[in-house]
Amino acid sequence: MTLSLSPAAVCQCFTLVSLCTSIADPNWINVQNGTHGTQLIYGVAFTLHAAHNITDTDPLGGVNGLGMYLLYALAAACYSAVLLSSSSFLMDFLGVGFSHSRLVSSLHVSTALLCLLVLGISGGCLYVIQENVKKGKLGWLWDRLGEGPSTQDSELQTSPGESLYIEIVGLIFSTVASVFSLCGPSEPIAPSPSVEPGDRAGERTPLIGETGPDQEEWGEFSND
Repeated sequence: MTLSLSPAAVCQCFTLVSLCTSIADPNWINVQNGTHGTQLIYGVAFTLHAAHNITDTDPLGGVNGLGMYLLYALAAACYSAVLLSSSSFLMDFLGVGFSHSRLVSSLHVSTALLCLLVLGISGGCLYVIQENVKKGKLGWLWDRLGEGPSTQDSELQTSPGESLYIEIVGLIFSTVASVFSLCGPSEPIAPSPSVEPGDRAGERTPLIGETGPDQEEWGEFSND
């Protein structure tokens, strides 16, 4: 088994780092009030504590709303992308791609498609939250500020968080890894033979028993 760090493996490594960073960062979608500085943050981390954040799910349409289901789908897609990304990186790093190139290439392509799916789900969730904010479904945020719907509708801003941009970086790296995997060599590159310092082109060391120009063997003396 040949250990090699191919261009596809390098790009997939950066994809894995981007995915893990975007999952750890909770800010995928941000609902913020520009006047009071109050904000609600939604992302993969929010789904892990959704049972304790029931009062913050109104912009998502409630606990059983479409936005909440999209967040669950986002978390599942992110963790699946991490699994595929780590698998494709390890197989490519261990040299499995030289003997099972189609398998490794399919893993790279599947990772890129999952990253694209993650962006699509997060975009859909952002749209749902924006529509709910326009309809005045703010719940806890409104009760805390104690202002009317007309005032809040003009001051609230719904925007994508930094995790979504990090995911875009991961999509770029996974796409490049897929291209390298599909267009890369199917056989390992043989290392060039090492040349010792004393061995130069054109130099030969005569061996005992080799015939010289006078048809005499080296090491024999002429009787003439």
